[in-house]
This record gives sequence, C-alpha cells and structure tokens, in this order.
Amino acid sequence: MSATPAQKPSRASAAQTPLSPTRITRIQEKEELKNLNDRLATYIDKVRSLESENSVLQLKISEKEEVTTRELTGIKSIYEAELADARRLLDETAREKAKLQIELGKTKTELDELTKRRIPSFRTTRLGFDLNVYRRRLILCAPDMTLNND
Repeated sequence: MSATPAQKPSRASAAQTPLSPTRITRIQEKEELKNLNDRLATYIDKVRSLESENSVLQLKISEKEEVTTRELTGIKSIYEAELADARRLLDETAREKAKLQIELGKTKTELDELTKRRIPSFRTTRLGFDLNVYRRRLILCAPDMTLNND
C-alpha cells in the first residue's frame, strides 16, 4: 500500500523511514532547547532560593545590630555614670589635697617662725600637734608627696 498525498503516513511507517537531515537537526535543536530550558528553570529556582535565604540573613543581621546597639547604649550609659563619679571623686580629692597643702604651708610657716624664736617646748604645744596631724593627713592623701622636715 502506498501513501497518497492526501493521506498522512502512520507513525509506524514514519519510524521505519529514515529521517532527513533537516528533521534530525530540528530534533537535536528541540532537545537542546529542552535541556537549556531545564537549566534555566534550575537557575531561576536557585536564584529565588538564594534571594529568600538572603532576606532571612538580612533580617538576622538587622536584629543583631539592634541588640548590639541596645547593649552598647546601656554599657555606654553605665560607663559614663561611673566616669562622672570617678571625675567627681577626683575633683573632691584634688580640692582636699589643695586645702591640706595650703594648711601645711601655713603650718610650716608658723613652725619656721616659732623655730626662729626658739621656743623650747614647741613640740608639746598645740601647733606642734596640729603639724603632725596635718603631716599624717597629707601622707594619707598624697603618699607621693615628700615632706621636707626643716
């Protein structure tokens, strides 16, 4: 039986006939496009997956930055409060030291005057007692200062 132009050959007869080079090229192109399409779909899925993962990571980063900022703010305020207290204590100590140095200078001057007059029992006087008290205070407040015993 031969096929007439009005009739199409059946699939069974098409499988038995050799394929033309054009037909082979078309089938190869079709397979190649199918392969490329599959690769593109895989690539698009991977990009979507990475974008999703990226957004999750960005959210985690922003949360960590917020926590870090809150912690740093808290630590900074504690540090500033402690620093202010330390400065206040340092100022008070410096004022007390200056006061004691002035008192010591006055007492030394009085001691020099009394020594020049040669008062024999000045160690038993109130002035001698006060001088020793001031020296002890000064040594306690500023141990690095040297006292000149004239």
